[in-house]
Amino acid sequence: MKNKTGNHQNLMRVVRLLRHARPMTRQEIAADLGLSMPTALGIIEDLISRGVIEEAGENASTGGRRAKLFAVREEAAFGIGIQITRQHVRFALVSPGGEVKEYERFRHPFRDETLWYRTLGERLAAFVEGSGLDERLILGAGVSFPGIIDQEADVILHSHVFDLRHVSLDRFHRYIPFPLIVINDANCACFAEQDKDRDSFLYISLNESVGGALMIGRSLLAGNSWTAGEVGHVILYPQGKVCYCGKKGCADAYLNTGVLIHENGDGPEETLEDFFGRLKDKDWEAVEIWNRYLDDLAVLCSNMRMILDMDIVLGGDVGACMDPWIEDLSMRMEPLDLFSRDVDYVSACQCKKHIFAVGAALSAIDHFDERILNLDRN
Repeated sequence: MKNKTGNHQNLMRVVRLLRHARPMTRQEIAADLGLSMPTALGIIEDLISRGVIEEAGENASTGGRRAKLFAVREEAAFGIGIQITRQHVRFALVSPGGEVKEYERFRHPFRDETLWYRTLGERLAAFVEGSGLDERLILGAGVSFPGIIDQEADVILHSHVFDLRHVSLDRFHRYIPFPLIVINDANCACFAEQDKDRDSFLYISLNESVGGALMIGRSLLAGNSWTAGEVGHVILYPQGKVCYCGKKGCADAYLNTGVLIHENGDGPEETLEDFFGRLKDKDWEAVEIWNRYLDDLAVLCSNMRMILDMDIVLGGDVGACMDPWIEDLSMRMEPLDLFSRDVDYVSACQCKKHIFAVGAALSAIDHFDERILNLDRN
């Protein structure tokens, strides 16, 4: 039994290494994990026979025979991501490498009622069936939810968006027939933003509300009360604007999307796309609003850098549009950061599409990854 357990652990070490790295040679796998070459060879053969990994080309030649590269098969397993918002639900079927195989968005205004959860389960079953995928290849499902989640107690502690407190997650478990994990939406987005060359960073989610998440060594930091990364409630201006949380001067009050968008009275509300359109056309009011926004964002990012000393990724609806303004933001941060030679640690998110659903699916794959060795692929 001991030998089998050790073998299982080594199999999973190789799977996890290849999931988070570029394709690697046998020699690289053995060296990275401290395995002997015979052990590494046996593990690789075992994983290939199980349909978990595959050859992925050859290494560049250094004068001799080219070494083969190995990677996790994109079709080896899948995760399901479920994003819950006020008015809509999004499903995504995602491979271990983050590729979206199937996606669906439908209107389903949230209600904490049995019928809502039952309908969610029925729509999910139809989604999986319509994808044509053998559901035996699904490792699990992740739910992206706007709230503070206590995963140990399986409880939504608080959701401002839905005005919920201490709600059991059994409501989801009852109607979703897969191993399930429910995750804060900003944490999901952070998961989707993982980079093979970066294992620690702060993710700042700039949406209708401002949130964040901390990735440390490829693991999300939850904190003592499951609120680590809640940068939206860092105080930017003492005695400033009143935040929805009741405090004054929170970053959320200055950086949520509402500060960019016009209120049009009884007419249709301006969208974020409308705002960036006006900004592109150099509308003076939009430019003035955006300059104030960048100034406030520079203060927040500089404060977070001083505390954490790590890369910062700007995500959410605003972060997805930030690429053209990263240099401008960095210049505004330079006078605030006297400890860095260059402000080159802030970037816009790379994952700009289906980010919360993709992150939820990848979280599920990570959480239930040991099941990948026992899936029936016949």
